[in-house]
Amino acid sequence: MISTIGSWVVASDRSDTIRGLHGTGIWVEIVTLLIPGFNDSDDELRRLAEFLVSVSPDIPWHVTAFHKDYKMSDPADTKASDLMRAAEIGKSAGLRYIYAGNLPGRVGDLEDTHCHNCGHTLIRRNGYFIHEYRLTLSGHCPDCGTPIPGCWAEKFEGQIADRPFLPGRERKLITIP
Repeated sequence: MISTIGSWVVASDRSDTIRGLHGTGIWVEIVTLLIPGFNDSDDELRRLAEFLVSVSPDIPWHVTAFHKDYKMSDPADTKASDLMRAAEIGKSAGLRYIYAGNLPGRVGDLEDTHCHNCGHTLIRRNGYFIHEYRLTLSGHCPDCGTPIPGCWAEKFEGQIADRPFLPGRERKLITIP
């Protein structure tokens, strides 16, 4: 996964890296930390989304919320409505898989994976929990048969964590059915 902040992907040679990785068949997902007043203008989000579509409309775009933490106490936290606005911009640009993250339960169905052909929910999530997994063994939509781009296992075997990994903390990984 390659992380981005704003349009640095579009404005630099990193765009060549994304094109190159995708062109060699490496699975690429883009994460954009949406920071109010820094990289959240409609124009900047549209340019980033259009760049991603120019590589492939199937590249997942994760827009995530900034929150004040540690020594960075400005600007204000990103609102759920800002993530949903960014997702709409991405959808209008032609991206098929857009996720609004780290505000569980506050972004509608933007935590879920939907079939880009028929629109049915394939993976239903809330935060880091997977509540429903409906892909076929070969990674297709069970309703219309459309292949869903991604790296899929033959079957969902439960998840091994209920929150992100935090370095320096001991944790035993367990399978959550």
